[in-house]
Order: sequence, then C-alpha cells, then structure tokens
Amino acid sequence: MQPRDETVMPPLWDEAEFTTLLADLAHAYAPRRFALCEVHGEREDGSVFGWGMAFDDRAVIWRTTGAVGTFESAESALTLFSRRRNLQLVWIDQGRTPDA
Repeated sequence: MQPRDETVMPPLWDEAEFTTLLADLAHAYAPRRFALCEVHGEREDGSVFGWGMAFDDRAVIWRTTGAVGTFESAESALTLFSRRRNLQLVWIDQGRTPDA
C-alpha cells in the first residue's frame, strides 16, 4: 500500500458544486458574440462577412474566408473593414448592450 501524500489537499467542492462554479465563471466572463454583415446594393440583400467575439480588452473576428483577426473592439473591426464595403455590426446576443 502506498503511503498517503499529506501535501495533496482534498477537493474544496463536490463534483456538482464545482460544475456549477465553472458554469457560473463561464457565463460571467463569456465574450459577446457579433457579426459583421455586408449590405448589398440599397438593402437588396445581405451576407455575413465575419463572425466575432468581443472581450473586455479586444475582439476577435473570423472571416467567412477563414482569415482571423484581432482588434481593439468590434467597432474598430467594423471601421477597418467598412473602408471598402458597406458593413453593419450586429450583436447576436439580444438583451446584452455594448456597454454590458
């Protein structure tokens, strides 16, 4: 029989409590989802230019072409990509404001 390692602490939570803790953390720090949508013509049609996640200190966008970019914010990505396209920023998670 192996001697018990006294330096190892027992778990602080049971499995259900720890799962709840992790879920609470994930929800509290979840990024806000957004899309940059391209407007074609005079609102004749539209398409998704890229999908994004906004964090407190940056935003990451995945273009439908597979390219990935990091920006200061979703708005800064919109500003850059709108130079040559008619894009709109769409927040996906309703009920969450840009300042949330």
